[in-house]
Amino acid sequence: MVRVYGNIEKLDMLFHRSGPNAGQPRGFAFVTYKLRQDAIKAMSSLNGQLLGNKRICVKFAKNASEDQEKPKPELGIPALTAGKPELKLSKKTAIQTIEAKLKLLENMKAGDDFVINKLAANEAPVITQYQLKQQQSNKTNSSFKRRHPYHRKR
Repeated sequence: MVRVYGNIEKLDMLFHRSGPNAGQPRGFAFVTYKLRQDAIKAMSSLNGQLLGNKRICVKFAKNASEDQEKPKPELGIPALTAGKPELKLSKKTAIQTIEAKLKLLENMKAGDDFVINKLAANEAPVITQYQLKQQQSNKTNSSFKRRHPYHRKR
């Protein structure tokens, strides 16, 4: 099919390596002609033709190195930039920020950095509170018992 348009230097057909379609063709191939004119002639005549019950698309392949050379757009969303700050701080601003943090640390008393929630320290754990509520509600509703769990009430 592609041989009639010129001398072929290389033909690569790709197949599935794993999964349910292992060994089946992936649906595309790469053909390298010795002459560029032959490739253009094949592309113009084969593009859009029916092969079996499908129309084929023939175009020039892109080199992977071309895609890598393009500058990538900068992401302005901090979550997508791995926590990089959006704006670069000047040295003067960075020093002022550090000095302000040091003043805050100097004014702190011993033990201020670790504060236990006093309300939670005096209460029972949340799971225990939940279990107690469940036990109390079971005692009040104990008059109704289902014989069959998937049947409706009668």
